Amino acid sequence: MLIGLMATADTHENHYFTDLAQTAKSFNMNVCKFTPENIDRDLKKVRGERFDSEREMWIASSFDIPDFIYDRCFHGLSRQQSETRNKINWLKDHSTFLGLGLPGKWEVYQSLKKHPLLQAFFPETHQVSASEDIIGHLERLNKIIIKPEFGAGGTGIYLLCKNDEGTLVSMTKKGTKYDRQFTSTSQLNKWLQHLLNRYKYLCQPYLELCTVENEPFDLRILLQKNEKNQWMERGRGIRTGQKAGITSNLATGGEAFTLDAFIKKNPETISIAVEQKIQHILRSLPVETEAVFDRLFELGIDLGIDKKGQLWIMDINSKPGRKIIQVLQPETMSDIHRAPFQYSQYLADHLQKAGE
Repeated sequence: MLIGLMATADTHENHYFTDLAQTAKSFNMNVCKFTPENIDRDLKKVRGERFDSEREMWIASSFDIPDFIYDRCFHGLSRQQSETRNKINWLKDHSTFLGLGLPGKWEVYQSLKKHPLLQAFFPETHQVSASEDIIGHLERLNKIIIKPEFGAGGTGIYLLCKNDEGTLVSMTKKGTKYDRQFTSTSQLNKWLQHLLNRYKYLCQPYLELCTVENEPFDLRILLQKNEKNQWMERGRGIRTGQKAGITSNLATGGEAFTLDAFIKKNPETISIAVEQKIQHILRSLPVETEAVFDRLFELGIDLGIDKKGQLWIMDINSKPGRKIIQVLQPETMSDIHRAPFQYSQYLADHLQKAGE
């Protein structure tokens, strides 16, 4: 069985892919890696690298379409180019993807916010296409967050606050908070329109998802399917940002803490009632998300807890990172490395029985 690891660029997630390829040997599976650009639809071949398990190295190679694809492509704040998208869609018709991914944040929100088991956990969210939309929400709420519809890692998120001088816009980049004061609405309008011309954005009320010391934090939980098609929690951790910051993503300078260490320091944040709500979300969200969209293999769920103890679903990521788990719970990484092959085996057996 040939398992294909698909990435946006040749160098992307190399270390992780090598760990996976080394694990594949115990499953008697072969592994290759490639980018969508190197799919040849006419020849039904792919150019990339195949892992030589004897020499423990990647070898440049051309191979048939893999039996299963583990898609780890990231496309930035805007969607991928149409030619790349066409190649990926073609590949979905000629191979089996472990997970078929999720659409943009807006479509996910629209589909899940009405679900009776989940609707209480989604913050009010609006799609914004013109600067007037954002300014309207700001007038109504005084403090709002705008985030890219296809964003990840905390990139492109801005906090807008009304103040005596006009509007203060803040962002976090590499652990540093940057502020920009707009004194006139026309000046703000121009800046917002420039942003919206480049990317699609969503708007949410600013939620006080921070500790008593005013450090933003969220809870990241990593889930994967096992060999029985059951969702398993692989690990969880708290990410905290700098004091008075906006985001807690590790990519924007956040720090990782185990849940126990965080609760010791902030005993008031995660009560028994909050933990019960977390368990309710973990039972409901993966199943309902998969029912609305399509097959998924893994999920990164980001939860926020406000100062009143209300739990919020802030993000659902079908191609989650593993950094926080690697840092806080390295002992679980072997399970994470085994999961794609266990799930491939499940799919192989399941599809065979279904006659596909």
